[in-house]
Amino acid sequence: MKRSKSDIFKTHLVMLSLFGAFAPGALADTFVVYGASGNVGSVIVEEALSRGHEVVGVTRNPESLRNENTLFTAVPGDITDPESIVATVQGADAVIIAVGGVGPGNTPEEAVAYRGTLAYIEAASRLGDETPHVIQVGSGTTLNTDGVRVFETLDLEPGTFVHGLFQGHWLALEAYRRSTGFDWTVMSAAYGSIMDAGESTGRYRLGDQETLFDRNGSSLLSREDYAIAVIDMAESHTVTGKRVAVGPPY
Repeated sequence: MKRSKSDIFKTHLVMLSLFGAFAPGALADTFVVYGASGNVGSVIVEEALSRGHEVVGVTRNPESLRNENTLFTAVPGDITDPESIVATVQGADAVIIAVGGVGPGNTPEEAVAYRGTLAYIEAASRLGDETPHVIQVGSGTTLNTDGVRVFETLDLEPGTFVHGLFQGHWLALEAYRRSTGFDWTVMSAAYGSIMDAGESTGRYRLGDQETLFDRNGSSLLSREDYAIAVIDMAESHTVTGKRVAVGPPY
């Protein structure tokens, strides 16, 4: 049976994640993290610091970011402002965007993930070849389950926070797909999985567009294991110009 490019891509990713995963970089890198104080972003920061990387946490209020690690620096910045992004990310090895929230109207267009994506694309047009690889935390509602986008299976009222938040992540993914001239990766864990405190195994699996399940039918992945996947990707730059699914080992 002839295998499609999609099948080959998924198999390659699974082999990488199950058999040694990605090799950590030989030298320490500098990672800029937007959303460094969040439930997911803070765990990503700790994973990067544990590997000896320098981490720059960006927030509008840097006094709110407290970390005693000497490799951590908090700086003021705004992910929705291209000028602020240009000034902040120059010289970084990778940028990680782990932001949520929506504007007062709860529309997808006001979602911070989407506005941040548009701002980063604009910043990239100014930075050119100096644009760092950006990795964005994507929503599991943008993944498919049995070929159907998870968002379409949820009964969400337009104008509500969750509708704007989840659909905003979809708009962000579509904006990246239309972009050119820089490296990007969107990493989506299953809907609802990394929002709960799960057991860390130190392992994960990567895929393409479908939600990943283990042999018992569970899609749960701990925040710690998701953070390992993100920092592995930041170190290796192995997959760019794509969205990848992140899930538990089979």
